[in-house]
Amino acid sequence: MAKYPDSIDRITKARLRLSAFGSILSIALTMFFIGTLCFFAFFSMRYLQNLSQKIEVEVLFYSDIKEADIDAFEKVVKLKPYIESSRVSSREENTRTAQQIVGSNFTEIIQNPINASVIINVKPEYANSDSLSMISKDLKKNPIVQDVDYPDFIVKSISNNFKRIQIVIFVICAVFMIISMLLVANSVRLNIYAKRFGIKSMLLVGATPKFVRRPFVYKGLLQGVWGGLIAVILLALLLLYGNNAAPDFVDFSAMPYIVMIFAAILLFSMFFTMIVSAISVNRYIRINDERLYL
Repeated sequence: MAKYPDSIDRITKARLRLSAFGSILSIALTMFFIGTLCFFAFFSMRYLQNLSQKIEVEVLFYSDIKEADIDAFEKVVKLKPYIESSRVSSREENTRTAQQIVGSNFTEIIQNPINASVIINVKPEYANSDSLSMISKDLKKNPIVQDVDYPDFIVKSISNNFKRIQIVIFVICAVFMIISMLLVANSVRLNIYAKRFGIKSMLLVGATPKFVRRPFVYKGLLQGVWGGLIAVILLALLLLYGNNAAPDFVDFSAMPYIVMIFAAILLFSMFFTMIVSAISVNRYIRINDERLYL
């Protein structure tokens, strides 16, 4: 008979450990899911931004313009506020490209009409149809410029869909983050609900609300730390796999931002579980005795 209370105590401790493990696992999976959505939104926006930066604007010149004048033009254009980078594409390079497109050496039949050109990459904020149209008009003011060419259809497609894609991604992330946070909050509340009688007993023997609240908030903090760390480890493994599978999408060149997202997930996990624990405990501190059994 003396061992019976000990066995009950062991069973109770095992149940508490299992309950704590379940809470940590729930928090970890939720933070992993939230982190996955955050990284998907971040890399999607970055991918679209990089795609817009790869749009090239080609400045074409009249055939009688000397390459020295084109070089001088490129140096002046490079100082424009909308230019990210620029380079001169020589006459020989443009001729080879044209021959590949045509499929024959047309210079054997006619005089080569192709001249050197300047290839421009604009800054991301100017990679839209309206800005590129304005840039084109500005460049054409120079008398040596014959025409300005850029993939207008692709630019319009990116410009029109960029904001739409942003809105869809953020709405999806927001909805699933709210659902995930509600699941974590419900898990924490259930753990505290199971201890509501212990909370009331502590208050009846003279414990202050602050004294009662402290261990639950501290436990919530620890569970948030462990859950956040597990989520960060899982996310790091996911990013490593993503970088190997799709290096153009999961780009580690933005490492400072990736570290900031990891830190934000860990801090959010800690503070969210602390806040939910404090709110849940306060509910049972102030609750009427009759409602403890509901």
